[in-house]
Amino acid sequence: MQQRIFDKLTEAGIPVSEEQAAKLSSYLELMLRWNEVHNLTSITDKNEMIDRHLVESLACAPYLRGERVADVGSGAGLPGIPLAIARPDIEFTLIESRGKRARFLEHVRGALELGNVVVEHVRAEDLSPRQPFTTVLARAVAAPSELIELTQQLRAEAGILLILTRANYEEELPAEGFTAHIADDPVTRSLKGALVIIETAEN
Repeated sequence: MQQRIFDKLTEAGIPVSEEQAAKLSSYLELMLRWNEVHNLTSITDKNEMIDRHLVESLACAPYLRGERVADVGSGAGLPGIPLAIARPDIEFTLIESRGKRARFLEHVRGALELGNVVVEHVRAEDLSPRQPFTTVLARAVAAPSELIELTQQLRAEAGILLILTRANYEEELPAEGFTAHIADDPVTRSLKGALVIIETAEN
């Protein structure tokens, strides 16, 4: 599967090294193995896993800010794990309240030797980080308006919220205090949904 990942990501406009492709392959294999018992994902076709799990996650990479990123409701590690593999220069904190999924994330972190990953087995609203995150990620966790409130203690003052969501997100956004726009590049335009960038509005 390693070569298939390398080829499909290259074709999608997401360059990765052979070593990164190998780690991404190992990650998907671990997900499939654990999925037999823990129901981590409903997507089990390998080509679809590459498209939906890897391409969607790595589409966030150009928009990350800062050296510390939080992945809220990480679940099976999406988008945090693929991004941590692609961006070893950034520390990713994966926040997951469900015990079995948190244990899976810890297993992946150890098995793939991801020194830039921290797993927090806690609800996002109960986490008090030692310092706020410049980027907070979320994938199909809650409506954008809920996520803004849910992650307020996690985000730095000039931080951003990146949400992988369906395309018709506008109706769910609050009217005041925040600005939002859809990421628009060849990779994000190929997604089934949208990558929404939310920032605090300037006064």
